[in-house]
Amino acid sequence: VEDLQSRNGTHINGDKVLNSLIKNGDKILIGHTELMFVSQASDIQMDKQLHKYDVLVAENIALGEGHKIDLSDNVIAKRFPPHYRAGKIGSDFGAVQKIVDLHSNILVINDFKEVSKLLLKSIGNISPTASRACLFKWDQDSKKLGLIAKYHFKEEKPFIISHRLIEEVISRKQGVLVHSGSLNSSHAEPHRLVLPIIQNDTPICVLHIEADDPRVTFNMFEIEMIQAFIHRCAPSLEALLLRREIDSWMVGVTDTLISAIDAKDTYTRGHSDRVAKYCMAIADEMRLNRETKRLLLVSSLCHDIGKVGIPDNILKKAASLTPEEYEEIKLHPTIGADIIKNIPNAHRFMSGIKYHHEKWDGTGYPEGLVGEDIPFFGRVVAIGDTFDAMVSGRSYTGFMGQQEAIERLETEIELFDPEIFKAFVRAYENGTLTIRTDTQSNAAAPGHEAFQGVEESDDPPANSHHEILKKAK
Repeated sequence: VEDLQSRNGTHINGDKVLNSLIKNGDKILIGHTELMFVSQASDIQMDKQLHKYDVLVAENIALGEGHKIDLSDNVIAKRFPPHYRAGKIGSDFGAVQKIVDLHSNILVINDFKEVSKLLLKSIGNISPTASRACLFKWDQDSKKLGLIAKYHFKEEKPFIISHRLIEEVISRKQGVLVHSGSLNSSHAEPHRLVLPIIQNDTPICVLHIEADDPRVTFNMFEIEMIQAFIHRCAPSLEALLLRREIDSWMVGVTDTLISAIDAKDTYTRGHSDRVAKYCMAIADEMRLNRETKRLLLVSSLCHDIGKVGIPDNILKKAASLTPEEYEEIKLHPTIGADIIKNIPNAHRFMSGIKYHHEKWDGTGYPEGLVGEDIPFFGRVVAIGDTFDAMVSGRSYTGFMGQQEAIERLETEIELFDPEIFKAFVRAYENGTLTIRTDTQSNAAAPGHEAFQGVEESDDPPANSHHEILKKAK
């Protein structure tokens, strides 16, 4: 775009320019006329695995002698403004109440995929015309479009989406109703309603709805209902998307912290993962909710991060520690808490890091807390940490089988929360604590000619803590 000395100037996205390159979706103001540039070339990167979910891209479907469906060439019956505007439903109390009720159901769910499924199911309650609907997540930065959820209200058929049509919906930030043939034809393709879900002027999702009966299309009342509903749902969807990004970020932070301590102390390589697995086994036995398990997982994975602040000559010492050295190594829970305290919401999972060496009878450290004064995560991680020290073969404990370790812990029951310990024993009896973590048993297992050391027999696969985190999420 080049301004040829116009009186009012030329503006792109609100900025005055003399000449500039423009990209897809840019708004160009010339005098009092605003244009939007829509590129012929597509910027959208579609998920290559869509066909596995019965979602077909229209431009790739051959019909007859090489002809391909192109929904963008069909009849576009109507475009809709980028923002919802109340129409007929504004004066229909029953319609408004229905939208409020459906939205209330969305608000009580904290899982993005579950919300997506419920949103699609709600579309079926709003629109009797709809045969099926699917929801795509749009990533503005990477230009990626990925399927989140799909729902069939009637007969199950593959979805047929148009790459170009979705491109137009995203770039214009406008919904489109497409008639794929004559309303009187019984052989036409389904009608399609494609709507962007917009929050803060940015598309975050794309809703694709199909109606099989070619003689009946979506009426304006249905469309207004759907628009009003997704308009109300947009903030919740954005919040859950942001939460997913934070969760992914937390996985990266946890990976970094564990890698740091693994590089410092070869013993801990695998130890953190095993302790986390024991803690998850306890959590399952205690029927903890998903969010608590997630935080406990992070806490147990990072419980020894404070060891990065302990000198190598103490941390890696093969012989017994002197009293002075023991006092120094006792600082690692406090050091660990100081390391992670600036992470957002660190207070929610810090207790397993700071208090995993506290004892139920008050003889632990760093604060000598007694009984239920010890935070819950600290009590859980304490059992997993002690058990792994016994079965993984620390130089100062020697090798011990799982059964022997359980019996030893039972003789020292006064050191642990009795209810959590019972859950731990149940997990052992149920087989949740796998024999793989028993170094002595591994050494005698078939295929092991001779014991090759803890690192060789005990280490989990690379990035196993990453996989555990993903499963917990």
